[in-house]
Amino acid sequence: MLGEFCSLLIALVFFFFIISSFYLKERRNFLFLLCDITLILCCAADILSSICIARFPAYPMWFCTATSTVFFLNLCAMPFVFCLYFYASISAVHKFSRAYHGILILIFAVYLFLVIANLWTGWLFRFVPGRGYVRGKLKYCTFIITGIQVILTEVAVIKHRRALSSRMFTVFVLYPFLSSIVMSIQIFNEYWLMTGCSGIVTLILMYLAIQSDKIEIDYKSGLKTEQFLERSMKKKLRKCTLSFVSVENLGALQEELGSTEVDNFVYNLVRSFRLSINGNFYRNGSRFMIVSPHGSVDITEKQIKNAFTRVKRFNTKDGKSYGFEYIGASISLPDEASTYAEAVELLKDLVEKTRKEKKCCVVHTSDAFIKAFNRKKTIIKILERELTPESKQYQVYFQPIVSIKENRFVYAEALSRLIDTELGNISPAEFIPIAESNGLIEKLGKVNFEKVCDFISRNKDVVKAVSVNFSVYQMMNPETQNFVFSTIKIYGIKPENIIMEITESIFIDDFELIRKRMEEFVKFGIIFYLDDFGTGFSNFANVIRLPFYTIKIDRSFVLMMEKDSEMLKLVKNLISTFKDSNLKILVEGVETEAQDKLVKNAGVDYIQGFLYSKPLSVTSYLELLHRQNAEA
Repeated sequence: MLGEFCSLLIALVFFFFIISSFYLKERRNFLFLLCDITLILCCAADILSSICIARFPAYPMWFCTATSTVFFLNLCAMPFVFCLYFYASISAVHKFSRAYHGILILIFAVYLFLVIANLWTGWLFRFVPGRGYVRGKLKYCTFIITGIQVILTEVAVIKHRRALSSRMFTVFVLYPFLSSIVMSIQIFNEYWLMTGCSGIVTLILMYLAIQSDKIEIDYKSGLKTEQFLERSMKKKLRKCTLSFVSVENLGALQEELGSTEVDNFVYNLVRSFRLSINGNFYRNGSRFMIVSPHGSVDITEKQIKNAFTRVKRFNTKDGKSYGFEYIGASISLPDEASTYAEAVELLKDLVEKTRKEKKCCVVHTSDAFIKAFNRKKTIIKILERELTPESKQYQVYFQPIVSIKENRFVYAEALSRLIDTELGNISPAEFIPIAESNGLIEKLGKVNFEKVCDFISRNKDVVKAVSVNFSVYQMMNPETQNFVFSTIKIYGIKPENIIMEITESIFIDDFELIRKRMEEFVKFGIIFYLDDFGTGFSNFANVIRLPFYTIKIDRSFVLMMEKDSEMLKLVKNLISTFKDSNLKILVEGVETEAQDKLVKNAGVDYIQGFLYSKPLSVTSYLELLHRQNAEA
């Protein structure tokens, strides 16, 4: 019984693992749990029944009969549940014939009748006083019925082999051979008990296949995952057309209609793909990847549209109608991308550009788009290479800020610049959004701050303070505070030499968190500017609750003040209200004498703009400060 004891122990370990880590509301997972439970019962009953047979009549006859009856019940129930699990794996992507389930249930019902009837007839076994365990006339029907179930499984697996991964197909095909070996041993050699052994081996193989296929198979659609495609493309880049289709409203449909209904819809969409498109399909959540024969970009676009047209819309009980909203893109490999990663990035950019139009369509690349994409890649490489404090191509420029009261330049704003690169000078309006979308904005902010601290440290005699922009990512990062404090100490400057500029959008998501962090910076001696007031989503009440020293009014207000007298009154009142709250006012974007006169009359404290100075290099800004001090 050693094999049965080991099988029972492993099955119990599986049981506790399954109930703690599997989502049992999913039918396949629940059936997998049933496979394990029937295996546990079968092993336990086999052990108890064997002890009763070996030591009869040490135990009551009713107990011996009961344990053997439970064993015979589970002897058929175990392959029955295993077959149901196999069929559930297949029917996840195929409408499975009711005939299979009907035959299975019929066979199990006949066997169940025989086991129950055995209590009176002794057809399968009985315990006879003085003789012990005696096999009945129908003793081999258990092997016959199990064999029929196994054959049915084999037929179903072979018929629908394309619906299964190679691993699951191998496991399902091995199961009949394992069962046949066990049946042969049990028929010809009663010494070894191996019923549980075959079950546990099959269960382990199934579990390993499931864990592997979780990475490669999306069971809701029956498609291989995008990870599988990525791995295969890494080994060898195919000459093909790669299409990317994003189902834009899949999440909204699931919330509205439930996952079961949407899963059926996805299943029908996959069938429509296969009917409409010549290619292989892969899924990753709400997006599908399609690999088609090379040179069929235009055909693929038409085919994708036809696939979605084939799928019927949802019609709910309340009369609402729902359908898929999609955006797709296609490129040719390897003509337009030399690696799979590059291809996916290019497709995502295409889809993102198309998404702004908010309509169902399929697009493909153009020469202009490829050129812009390659430029973006080059800029990313430049940023990755040059974002260091020692870089000569990434530099900090300074735009002076004039004080109306003192009539001189008192501060400057630090502005990022990429100069003299292989693409020439790159505008911050171009490279900063690229840094944000590629996870480089925090690194850019750190390097920018270090360069500013180094500049102040070298020029303490003429530089009073510099304002530095801090992004949302930096302010939300708990490590930013330590970085700022330690950098200030390393360069030997004072906290009041630094002005932190943040935009309105920075405290929308977590106002209290940002307020607490700002207060910690203020205690250290750093002051804050609110940048671009009027372009975000804050209000006056939020602004005065935060420890700002100065409010920067955006250039758009200056332009509106020029054109609209009512807006001029509104801005004047706004400035007056802020000043009543002990806040300073800085206006940026002043470029003409008329604008300068307008904002001065409005009562601002500081002005920043091209009328006074454009952003200057380190050398030019220092010359300006020295000249100003000499004239004072």
